[in-house]
Parts: sequence; C-alpha cells; structure tokens
Amino acid sequence: MSRRLQVADWGAFARRLALLLEGGIPLLEALSALVERGGSKERVWIPDLQASLQAGHSLSSLLKSKRAPLMMQALVEIGEHAGDLAGSLFRSSDYCTMQVSWRRERRQAMLYPLLVGVVLTFLSLFLFTVVVPRFADLYAGLGLQVEGMAQVLFSLSASFPQLVLASALIVASLFMWKKRWKDVGTFSGVRLLRRVPFLRRLLLVERTHEWVATLGLLLDGGVSLLQALQIQERLPLHVENRGACLRIRERVSSGSSLGEAVLCERFDSALAHAVGVAEVTGDLGRALLSLERDLSDQRKAMMALVSKCLEPILLLIAGGMVGLVTLLMLWPMLDLIRAI
Repeated sequence: MSRRLQVADWGAFARRLALLLEGGIPLLEALSALVERGGSKERVWIPDLQASLQAGHSLSSLLKSKRAPLMMQALVEIGEHAGDLAGSLFRSSDYCTMQVSWRRERRQAMLYPLLVGVVLTFLSLFLFTVVVPRFADLYAGLGLQVEGMAQVLFSLSASFPQLVLASALIVASLFMWKKRWKDVGTFSGVRLLRRVPFLRRLLLVERTHEWVATLGLLLDGGVSLLQALQIQERLPLHVENRGACLRIRERVSSGSSLGEAVLCERFDSALAHAVGVAEVTGDLGRALLSLERDLSDQRKAMMALVSKCLEPILLLIAGGMVGLVTLLMLWPMLDLIRAI
C-alpha cells in the first residue's frame, strides 16, 4: 500500500465487505468483487490482502499490518473467533463512521471562527502595513505632535513586521510541542477549559461518549465485560478514559458491578443510570449503544451552541478593533481641527 488509508476509507471497506459476507459470498471472492467494483485504492492493496489470506494468515493480523484502526482490528479478531465476521465488520464500520462524524462536527464548528480569524489577520496586516503608516507620514509632514494611544498605535505599526515574525515563531513552537501535548487530552488546554462550566460539561459528554461507544460496540460483538475493558485500554482513547478502563476492570474483577464501578469515575450521570437499568434487563451492549446516540445528539447540540456564541463575540472583536484603530488614527486630526 502506497499510503496509509484514512478512517473513512476503512469504514467504507468494512461495510462493503460485510454486505458481501452477509450475502453468503466467501471472503476471498468478496475481496475479488471489491477489487473489480472498487476504486484505485482497493486495486492497490486488496490483492496483497488476498495473497496473504491464501498463504494462511488471518484477516485480523493482516489488518494490523496494514495499520487499520485498533478498534477495527479488535472487532475483526473477535468476529473470527466467534464466527461472526460480517457482524464485526459492520460494527467496525459503525465505529469508523462515528469517528469521521465527530471530526466533521468539530471542523464545522470551528470553520466560522477560523474564517473570521483569517479575515482579522489580513485586516490587521492591511491596517498596520498600509493605512496606519500613511497616516503617520501625513501627520509627520504636517508637523503634528502625536501623543497618547495614537503614538502607541503608530509605534506598533512601525514594529509590526517584527511582531508578525514573533507570532509565527510562537505558532511554530506550539506545533513542535504538539506530540508532547497529545497525551494530555483531547485539547492541550484541557485544564483551562474545565474552568468554564459549559466547556467542562462538553468535555465530560465527549469523554463519556467515547467510552460508551467503544465499550458498547465490543459488548454488542459478544465480548465479555472484562475482556472488553481490557481491549479498551489498548485503544487510542482519551488518556483519562484509558485510566478509567483500568480502574473499572479492577473493581469488576474484585466483585463489584459495572454500575458501582462507573459511579467512582468522572462520567456523565446518564451512564450510571443506563448501566443500572441494563444490568437488570441483561442487555448491556445495546443499552450503551442507545446511550451513545443520545450523547452524540447532545454533543452535537452543544457544539452548535458554542459556534453560535462565538459568532457575535468574534464580530464584536473585529468591529471593535477596526473602530479603535480608526479612532486613534483620526484623533490627532480632530485635535488639529479643534485647534483651528
């Protein structure tokens, strides 16, 4: 394979293959059908997959060598042992779809603030490199003595290239430290965000959704609770969720119920209620997947609210910046007119 497949590609592959297997087509023939009907990506790496399967390798081991998502690797391995490969592939596709959907939600929520930020950046460049220097030259030619905040504005305009360079170096440093911050959590400033009640709630819903979605898919695939928790520890989850998996598994191993174990962790309160009901009904996997859908809708609504709240704030910042710069530039001229 020339390049690594994206999560969306793995999800589409898993669903198409699952549909063929569910229709009674053997695995090798199903892969051949995917090559014939698929695009250029499938024609590149699926023949290698077929050759390895004919050589006696398992599909799960091949997915591992192809660097498929860890959750997909675990579900396929479970399906091979349980004799339900099609069902495991469907669950793998659902997992990939959830990952892609959440990334799309975040991109859409941040698209407008990003566009406003780009506009503000170019507006600042135009003001401080074109407009403000012309007013500074005009006042210098008239022999006006600029004082106060107007003088500060003109000084910033003179040193603006150096400020832009320093800002670029800071951004580059942040990107260099990105890998080091990866294990801190979903956001590098997670501790700062938790001080805001609404954002703290959003982070809690996101963490709970991630934990519920992975555990629900594993349990729905026929995995025992302890084995599912052990698999979760190896997944690229939020660092706090991986620690929670370890602690919950230890409590369940010592005889506690899952509901009791979950109460000791920082999850959404709906999780403990759903687990308590599921332990009575005996259908924990489906109960968790149902909760996952509820949390997904709640998270989507909260992200939309964040975007709506950011819109007027960013517009206020943009208008305030332009108005302040304009006022400071014209203030010496107003003083001159008043003197005349």
